[in-house]
Amino acid sequence: MVVAALVVIRNLSGLATAPLGAYVDETSIGYNAWAISTHAVDEHGAHLPLYFTAFGEYKNPVYIYTLSALLRVLPLTVTTIRLPAAIFGLLTCVFIALIAWRRSRSLPITLLALALAGLTPWLTVESRLGFEVISMVAALSAALWCLCIAQDGGRFGWYVAAGCLLAVAVFAYSTGRVAVALLAPALCVAEYRRAQRLLRPWLVTLPPVAAAYVVLGAWNLNHPGALTERFNLISIGADGAPLRTVAGRFVGNYLTYFGPDFLFIHGDHNTRHATQFGGMLLWITLPLVIAGLIGVWRRREQTFLRFVLLGTLTAPVSAALTEEGVPHSLRAAVMLPFLLVLAVEGMILARNLARPWQTTAAAIAGAAVCVQGALFTIDMYATWPARSAPGFDAGEIDAITRASALAGGAQLLLSTSLDQPYIQAAYAFRPAPPRAFTADSVTPLLAAMNIALFDPNAPPARPGAVVVLGAGDPIPSGAQEIFDEQSPPATFSFGEPPPSYITIVVYRLR
Repeated sequence: MVVAALVVIRNLSGLATAPLGAYVDETSIGYNAWAISTHAVDEHGAHLPLYFTAFGEYKNPVYIYTLSALLRVLPLTVTTIRLPAAIFGLLTCVFIALIAWRRSRSLPITLLALALAGLTPWLTVESRLGFEVISMVAALSAALWCLCIAQDGGRFGWYVAAGCLLAVAVFAYSTGRVAVALLAPALCVAEYRRAQRLLRPWLVTLPPVAAAYVVLGAWNLNHPGALTERFNLISIGADGAPLRTVAGRFVGNYLTYFGPDFLFIHGDHNTRHATQFGGMLLWITLPLVIAGLIGVWRRREQTFLRFVLLGTLTAPVSAALTEEGVPHSLRAAVMLPFLLVLAVEGMILARNLARPWQTTAAAIAGAAVCVQGALFTIDMYATWPARSAPGFDAGEIDAITRASALAGGAQLLLSTSLDQPYIQAAYAFRPAPPRAFTADSVTPLLAAMNIALFDPNAPPARPGAVVVLGAGDPIPSGAQEIFDEQSPPATFSFGEPPPSYITIVVYRLR
């Protein structure tokens, strides 16, 4: 109970301050969820859409509709936007612990699995961001738990539940569409030894998955190219390279996601996706996963373990198909539940060691999880907010809100160099969304807030107007600085603390 309580407390603490600020994807999700909750339309005026259009891409529905339900009883804040992520993250920890209990019937192994999942940097970070990806991780973890039970007893209900959860994963995050399309055949391959049975209960897993792709296909017919537009820009073949080059890129990317640099040393190089303190997994996960692979091979006659192995091998495929930001932990998040389950299998294998070695292995594993988990947590709360502040547009919403008050009812001007300032302002002021569908949501939202965008290289001649600029924008001639926003200093750092610098500047034109 103490382990569970500590994981819950850490997941729910400081959601608005670690990380500090709110990235545009988070405020876009927040405003659209608020619009759905209060007006049943999105920022474009579309009634209860399946996917949400936002500055050139489509956001996935599971997270947004979950947040919209919470907004029926909670205010729209950064904490509320990230609360579903914390909940989905806790659910992932619960499902990993349930798998550990089902597989081992050992309380120590279950508690160690819970602690490992709760302290894993990859899962921790995604549990603190208002992004859709964590809902896919939770759905896949729950599907693995259902399959763990179903493939042990062959009951129809658990197979159906697993199929429904895989269907949810299709709509939870973009890479889920590819991942589930690969996991369904993997399930068929894992179940091949049961193929001679007259009654094949595992087949009932497939209809919910097929139904999800039917819905997806129907939506895509009405929105041609919408779901692949972003992928076409960032895919490994986007530049029209020859097939051999594209294949080489895929193999290189695929291996990168299993490499030690990504998993254990540096992780994702984007401070929005990782804290930069170590890799995506705790170091102790490496020997546990290796032991888990040995255990899977020894018990490869078990259907569940064959599926876990195949799932692990197919998990990075969707991420490896893209070239932007490699390694990209969000696109590779499909890997996380499978790696944690392999770590659980490693714990089970270690239990079979001779008594002195078993005790030593358990002590080392527990100590390693606690020590590195504690160091990671300290850095996450003390240094990561300062390190990641620019990546999360820290100060932009505060500057817009304060500048609007100083404008005294006059039109507020926002630089186009800012990161999607229209949605940041919409999150802050919550204008009513359009009553009817419009492809251009920016114009009506800005008009409702009495805000205009301008090119910082050609500021308007409007004496007395208040303008919000990025730190690198040219200063308008004769303008008077009112205030600026700065990235916060680190409260503690294990090494060189990240520098503090100006991010937003607000002027009054003359």
